[in-house]
Amino acid sequence: MTVDESNAADERMTVSVRNVGGIERASVTFEPGITVVAGENASNKSSLLGSLGAVLGGSPPPLRGGAETGSVTLDLDGEHYAVELGRQEGSADDDAAGRTLVKDATPYTTDATLVDCFVRLDEDNPVRRAVVDGGDLHELLMRPVDTEAIDAEIDRLRERRAKLDERIADLDERADAIPELEVRARRLRERRDEVSDRLESKRAALAETDYRAAAEATQDLLDSLDDTRAERERLRDRRDTKRRAVESLRDDLDAVEAELSALDADLGGESVRSRLDAVDDDLSALRERKGRLDETIDALRPIVEVNQALLADSRLPEGFDEGEVVDRLDPAAESITCWTCGQSVERADVREQVEAVQAILRAKREERSSVEARIEECRQRRSDLETRLEERSDLEDRRRRLEREIEDRERTISDLEERIDAAEERIRDLEADLDEAEADDDLLERHREVSDLEYERGRLERELAAVGDEIEAAEAAATEADSLREERADVDDRLDDLRDRIDRIEREAVETVNECMERVLDRLDYDGIERVWIDRRHVDGGTVFDLQVVRTTDDGAVYRAAVDTLSKSEREVVGLVIALSGYLVHDVSATVPIVVVDAIEMLDAERIRGLLEFFDEHARYVVAAALPEEAECLRSRFDTVSLESPEIATQ
Repeated sequence: MTVDESNAADERMTVSVRNVGGIERASVTFEPGITVVAGENASNKSSLLGSLGAVLGGSPPPLRGGAETGSVTLDLDGEHYAVELGRQEGSADDDAAGRTLVKDATPYTTDATLVDCFVRLDEDNPVRRAVVDGGDLHELLMRPVDTEAIDAEIDRLRERRAKLDERIADLDERADAIPELEVRARRLRERRDEVSDRLESKRAALAETDYRAAAEATQDLLDSLDDTRAERERLRDRRDTKRRAVESLRDDLDAVEAELSALDADLGGESVRSRLDAVDDDLSALRERKGRLDETIDALRPIVEVNQALLADSRLPEGFDEGEVVDRLDPAAESITCWTCGQSVERADVREQVEAVQAILRAKREERSSVEARIEECRQRRSDLETRLEERSDLEDRRRRLEREIEDRERTISDLEERIDAAEERIRDLEADLDEAEADDDLLERHREVSDLEYERGRLERELAAVGDEIEAAEAAATEADSLREERADVDDRLDDLRDRIDRIEREAVETVNECMERVLDRLDYDGIERVWIDRRHVDGGTVFDLQVVRTTDDGAVYRAAVDTLSKSEREVVGLVIALSGYLVHDVSATVPIVVVDAIEMLDAERIRGLLEFFDEHARYVVAAALPEEAECLRSRFDTVSLESPEIATQ
């Protein structure tokens, strides 16, 4: 290990600390592998290691006494990381005033959970504390696993699967109609071909008819009859097209009505506007309440501050007229002159009243915080309702447009019906005129047959085209259903994976802990401890990690013992090993290749060596604190630095 070495290679790790804990300034460079930071108790070993943990991404360390700002920087792998510290501002009655807080940070990782639980293994490490105090090991080891996000993803996938099932069922129903549609199409083609053959035959017979015997007026009537019949067919085609369009528009209108009903159902039948008005009323009342609380707090705060100053200094604050009030205490009687009434009162009475006002002030601040939270909640509800109101307005506009369009098309259909009726009446009139003109009955019949067959063929072709469209849609539905089945299978696989993920991590955690525990206990050679392991049990729908201990007696008998039969040092070692197991289970080395070990004074040098060498197998850097005696024994094996060196720290 070297200190402040400017030509350190990129693989070295340099930590610089300013105004943290008991450290005024320090800068240390660590080589990869194990480094022991040596020093007596209260020599700032923990301040240095805590600072390293903070810049890696863990909880911030305390500022140095009397300092308003501090910092920790880390240079590693050619990158620079930093944490800037400051103090919480606030009045004298603010419990948080003066606390250390992070002003700015670019840490090595933003995952504080990983660092605090599995990287910074000091005496406050939650895993170590759980072993010593009997805490929840399952919660700690599983903390990096976002079980809420997994559960939310499972719910989302279940909802998606339900929608897929519903859609697939609908598509299958449409696809199941393909055989029937194909039969209809075949029969329609057969009937169309039959009608076409008859039509061609009738046209040929009509073409062979001798028109020379027919009067010119009769020929004109026949031509008019053909034209009118053709016009009637065109009108019928347009009417049928309009009818299909109206049916489609009605389907769209039904869908809009369903969406509007769903919006109303979400609000329990209450209109969006009425609900929005109610929220506005609540918001107005809460803002008024907050305003009154602000006035009360603003009135109480100076009373507390003035009386606190009076109690502390026996003098009035600046700005008060000394001619109107007495500004000195009566030391003999421990009384002071009240600056509000001018009467002499006991200091204890003033302090009691100040504490009462402080309690009221705290209660008002808490109430104001609650009111502010409710105001924010109302604002969010109002925003949601405004979005719904906008959605409803859009849906109502769309409904009105659809209704207008349906009305327009129905008027067009009605007009076409009238024109079709007029054409049919015109056909009847022309046929009557032909009868009066004594036209050849055979000629008239042939024209009528040709006209009827042309209409029939056109109708069959339109129906055949419609059935063809239905077949195409059904085939597309079948294709889509197959695609959705593949997606559903993928959803099922993802659901299975999510359900198994937590179980797999739990099993891996237990297996890793037990394997590591066996190896470490073998290395450290604790007399009387045969085995320490974790049992995984399911209780009331949850999982519990129970720490188990097997001990041996002097005569070699083996028995299961309670965890509290372990000595404190043994429990600390168990906690360290379990924390390192979490480091392995969650692959923390891929995020933070560093382990920081503190508060291991209960171990002798040989056991410290065995523990650190085990940690060294899994982390690129292992930084550990040790007392000078143990550090001296370890100097031949590990890099060692002493914090008592003036080159490193100045207090």
